Amino acid sequence: TITSVQPTGRYGVMQIDKNNTITSFKEKRKELDSWVNGGFMVCEPEIFDYIEDYKTDIMFEESPLENLAKSGQLNAYKHSGFWRSMDTVKDKNDLTDLYINGIAPWVIW
Repeated sequence: TITSVQPTGRYGVMQIDKNNTITSFKEKRKELDSWVNGGFMVCEPEIFDYIEDYKTDIMFEESPLENLAKSGQLNAYKHSGFWRSMDTVKDKNDLTDLYINGIAPWVIW
């Protein structure tokens, strides 16, 4: 099972007509039909049957997860609570700021 989340877009989206006139602008919204891997997984021991060699675990999201999905063995837990990626230094700084300012939703103690 993979935790799936609906991330907010990093950029605003514009619709532009044939005259290059912007007809609509939507700032950093969630795409209601888009779900991405939230990074948390629960696996059965049989997961190792899908890992062919030491190189496979480097790209775990490719071959093993794709094959699990093809065989109907991959499920999603749709998480609608707080989630942010931490892929860049900016992401790390933003999350650190939330923590330092006492508004980090993941801190429950």
